[in-house]
Amino acid sequence: MELAEKYNAIAAKGARLGLIDNSQAKIEVYVTEKALDGLFYMMAEQEKAIRKHPAAAVTGLAKRVFGLL
Repeated sequence: MELAEKYNAIAAKGARLGLIDNSQAKIEVYVTEKALDGLFYMMAEQEKAIRKHPAAAVTGLAKRVFGLL
């Protein structure tokens, strides 16, 4: 049995007991959610930086989105 299968088996028991949220019971779903959280966090940070320093918006599309054209 590989590590992911072991995690899923143990986490499923934990979810049934209410120890962890169902969204964490499958490692594939958990990792995907965390990766998306990280991606959206980085996008938000980049947007903040561009709004703070609009000259950092180097592409034409970004300049149009942030009202520089």
